[in-house]
Amino acid sequence: MSLEDLKEQNILLPEEEWGTHKLETTMAETPLAILFLCSAASWVLAYLGDGNWLTWVGIVTFFVTFFGIIVLCDRAVAKQRKRVKKEKKNS
Repeated sequence: MSLEDLKEQNILLPEEEWGTHKLETTMAETPLAILFLCSAASWVLAYLGDGNWLTWVGIVTFFVTFFGIIVLCDRAVAKQRKRVKKEKKNS
């Protein structure tokens, strides 16, 4: 997508607010790394299980970690929204 497309969709901050917000992540990095490693390990389990019960354990573990990552990302977006609103209010 181009910058113009993002502006048309109202995804970007207004230009007058560019540079006024903190640029640190709101993502919890350690839990994300742990979930990612568990996800990768679950695919190894599914492969090594060769269709047996270990495969199903790997598949279920993958889906649990997948939804865990989604929840983690959603919380980070909510934190970011709160922080931007707070910074707008204080300016």
